[in-house]
Amino acid sequence: MRLLIIIVLVLGSTSALGCGRPETRLEPAGKSRSLTFMAGFKAQANLPFVAAYLAQDRGYFDQQGLSVDLKHSAGQGEHYQLLASRRIDVTTAPAEDVLKLAEEPGLPFVAVTLFGQRGDRGFAVLANSEIQSPKDWEGKTVGYKVLPTPDYLAILKVNDVDRSRIREVPVGFDPRVLAEGKVDVYPVFVANEPDTLRRLGVETRVVEASQFGIPTLGLAYIVHRDLLRDEPQTVERFVKAAIRGLYHAFDQPDEAIDAVLRRAEGEDPVHQRAMFDVERAGAESDLTRERGLGWMAEDQWQRLHDVLLEFGALKAPRDVRLSFDDGPLRATYREGRIPRW
Repeated sequence: MRLLIIIVLVLGSTSALGCGRPETRLEPAGKSRSLTFMAGFKAQANLPFVAAYLAQDRGYFDQQGLSVDLKHSAGQGEHYQLLASRRIDVTTAPAEDVLKLAEEPGLPFVAVTLFGQRGDRGFAVLANSEIQSPKDWEGKTVGYKVLPTPDYLAILKVNDVDRSRIREVPVGFDPRVLAEGKVDVYPVFVANEPDTLRRLGVETRVVEASQFGIPTLGLAYIVHRDLLRDEPQTVERFVKAAIRGLYHAFDQPDEAIDAVLRRAEGEDPVHQRAMFDVERAGAESDLTRERGLGWMAEDQWQRLHDVLLEFGALKAPRDVRLSFDDGPLRATYREGRIPRW
């Protein structure tokens, strides 16, 4: 378990479009199945969290015959540890973590939905900075949170940046170091840290790896492989309810933020809405417009795998099909039909 904690620390941490609104057919009445969902962080407007909040508040879990206990991770990889030991049933993880953790024995985690069609990391500079492109990072101080990440290294390669001319420093998780001029480039979580700086009166410009054609992916729901093997219909029912919650959040964002605030006492609703809007934009792609929100495809996972392997984040090649299963999504979006609520 100590190894798992170390691994986790290193890993770092409009109306809906398309053909695929989920089916609303309910499962046959029967005894309710109890599940525990643990969000990977505190209550906030991350889309996988919001989808579960609304599925609970609007009775979508109940309609699927599920009694879901919603929890939030206390940090330090608690949700991964609890999922590995089957003390929770569903949690959230960045797609990058899903692939990395799959290399560890005894951690059979499987992604069953993909909310972030691109990753949640970016690199911020002050709005008035002379830096206009990654090539301008040469001769500057660039921060990293835990370790330099694969998307950062890929940006350097694509833009022919001489890494030896960059001063790389650890900065932790306080974006004020950018405002204070301690670094020239700060690694941000794009959903919240640029807005955090904006509320401090600091405007920024943010570069993301996807702008250069570098594949990245965001948050997913993950389950233990044994649960998916033994109770596939239970996982399908959870995904159906949560995806329906996600669509409702897209249609009624004010209600989504209210659901967050009921669980996040003292949080700023304006900040939560800003986070929600960024995540909503990141959840849409050509794939989701064609197949439905939360969809994922093998080629996405393969491209991410190849980047992680190239820049040393994976020890060896692996079969990405072991890390995701789209069966619950196929059960949710039957034949790509758009159900009528």
